[in-house]
Amino acid sequence: MPTEDDLDFPPQSIEKNGYHWERAKLDKNSYQWVREMSDDEYPWDLEDVSLVGTDVPIRAVSLQSLDGEWQVEASETAGPDYHRPGFTELISAEFSHSTSDLAEARNIVHQFINQLS
Repeated sequence: MPTEDDLDFPPQSIEKNGYHWERAKLDKNSYQWVREMSDDEYPWDLEDVSLVGTDVPIRAVSLQSLDGEWQVEASETAGPDYHRPGFTELISAEFSHSTSDLAEARNIVHQFINQLS
């Protein structure tokens, strides 16, 4: 797989509508832009949920290469009424996209970040 510089990924840090997104490399084929959710973005009491893998509720946009396809997904910390409370779950099918075109995948990352900011 090419290096991060070769791939021309969206920036390490993105500021959008007052929200700060930070990129993390999860493994050699996976990247994630993450930001904390503000209190008014989730209608549940934080004390009702045991968070898994994070200290605060988050939103994340992930970009992953699998078998020649780029997968882009957006997820957020699930509240107490969801299937797996406290876990970071796919927001909806509308926030899942697959393409073999890296430029399209990069554009979808930006689109999801814009929608979730």
